[in-house]
Amino acid sequence: MRNTLDRKVLHLTSKALEPGISAFHGFKAPTSNTTYTPNQFFDVVIPNFSRGVVRIVAYLVRKTLGWCDANGNPQEEQIEVTYSELETKAGVSRDMIRGALDDALAGHLIECVTEGRAKHAHDAGQSACYQLCWSSAPYTTRPEDFHGFFEGEGNRTDIPNEFFDVLIPNEPLSVIKVVGAIIRHSIGFQAKHGRRRQQVALSYQQIENYARFGSRSDLAKALRMALEKNYIVRVESGVFSHEAMERRRAVYAIRWCDFPNGQKNEPATERSEIQTSISQISEPAYRSENRTNIKTKPGNETGNSLAADSDPLRKQLLGFGFTERTVVSLLREHSREDIQQQIAWLPDRAPARSPAGLLRRSIEQRWPAPIKLRSPEVAGTAGWEFARSFYAAYGGNRGEPVNEPSPREAEAAEAFFQRLIRATREEGRAAEWGRELGTLARDQRNPFPSLTLAIRQLGDAFLVQREKQRLQVQLTGITQRREDHEQRFREAWLQWLANREAEMHTNQPEELARFIAERERDRAELEADPKPWSQRVLEHFDTDNARLGAFRQFFGLPDFWQWDTDINNQSFQTKP
Repeated sequence: MRNTLDRKVLHLTSKALEPGISAFHGFKAPTSNTTYTPNQFFDVVIPNFSRGVVRIVAYLVRKTLGWCDANGNPQEEQIEVTYSELETKAGVSRDMIRGALDDALAGHLIECVTEGRAKHAHDAGQSACYQLCWSSAPYTTRPEDFHGFFEGEGNRTDIPNEFFDVLIPNEPLSVIKVVGAIIRHSIGFQAKHGRRRQQVALSYQQIENYARFGSRSDLAKALRMALEKNYIVRVESGVFSHEAMERRRAVYAIRWCDFPNGQKNEPATERSEIQTSISQISEPAYRSENRTNIKTKPGNETGNSLAADSDPLRKQLLGFGFTERTVVSLLREHSREDIQQQIAWLPDRAPARSPAGLLRRSIEQRWPAPIKLRSPEVAGTAGWEFARSFYAAYGGNRGEPVNEPSPREAEAAEAFFQRLIRATREEGRAAEWGRELGTLARDQRNPFPSLTLAIRQLGDAFLVQREKQRLQVQLTGITQRREDHEQRFREAWLQWLANREAEMHTNQPEELARFIAERERDRAELEADPKPWSQRVLEHFDTDNARLGAFRQFFGLPDFWQWDTDINNQSFQTKP
């Protein structure tokens, strides 16, 4: 049944071949007929942009860098591109060109040198002129930090022209991603003695992560299509098994037209492409271009069998259940000190079902020391006290906490406690805050089983509440201090107004006479008003405070707080 389904898939993919495209016989060796391609085309453009953008940038890369001088400098730095040229040669449909160009410009992949102009009655129009965007900024693989292709030395690779002339204009983006990932991790890196890799061990997960596939089914279809169309070959089939020692990574290689040395026959295409791997083999894309973990094995590396049998480290690895082949690989690719250190750390990692699998991953991926060993002594720290108090309140214990939190919990509590300090600007409340969070967790409908989970679920709300309390206390304090300040200096302000009134009596008697006349009219209106409250206002009308207040308003003089800010030499300060 499975073989029948696989044959159907292959039949459907073979029907997808565009008419007029002959069978592909493999890439030519990267010694001639290559384009000196920026590695960021593989690291930034292909994984993060649409097919239209990839095709436009690839076309410009091919035209710009496909012909370089002896020093690797492009002979034609500025390329004029028309819509019809992109449509016929770059493989971008007319409906998609405008959007793809806009995305490429927004991503700083290309730049417009000359704006296009439409044809009119007496104007022949003008084609837009685009070129690759270059940058002197440090090399990056992050799209958000990308502002142009790195123009410094290195960080470029000679890519066979067929990748630009055959594959990119005619294949879907998924196939471009698969082949691009294998090219990037093979000829994009050098082995120990300078030769280029011919094959690369890439797990299913590694291709999916590097090329940013949306789903594993899409990756499976792309792999099958790339294999069928002769872009890549599968050197070794992967094996998925519940037993860690039986797992093998699928090994893929670029299909070279001359079949490089050491490449095995391709397995039958009916085999499932959904293979997996536990460990990471290929060099990450952001590492140095001159590093690799694929090493050339000297002829006498294995030594004689008697010496190997007497090696205690080899016996120890075999005792974990590793095969002879795995032990030889680990000893060849990793230092003995690193392997011995990972073995010593293994009990602290608490392996559940497969100690050998956990040990192998820790060796191959160079794991750091377990947190239990890396954590400093936490007893007595604020985080430790916070965690103990959390569990005490969570358990309903109002007395001395009896729980001893783990180092990991103490570290998480310490980090959260420091955030609380920054939010509240208070210290020394670790036990109090721990109990408050524990009480909050206890009151939830679904109780939290751990401090770490409680911080994750309730930490933000708890932090915001503590910050609101701080702001409320701060606001109350400021309000009270403002009232005290005004009461203290109000007489000084009134005296200042009285001085202004006296100065005006001497220097501007006419202006003061206008104010007095206005006051007399206001008094007459109050005396004639029969309302009962008018009599109470009239009783206050002739007091010094009422007169000076009216004087301030009539001449537009500063109120108390304006006078305090501009004139008072002991003005109010927000911070005490």
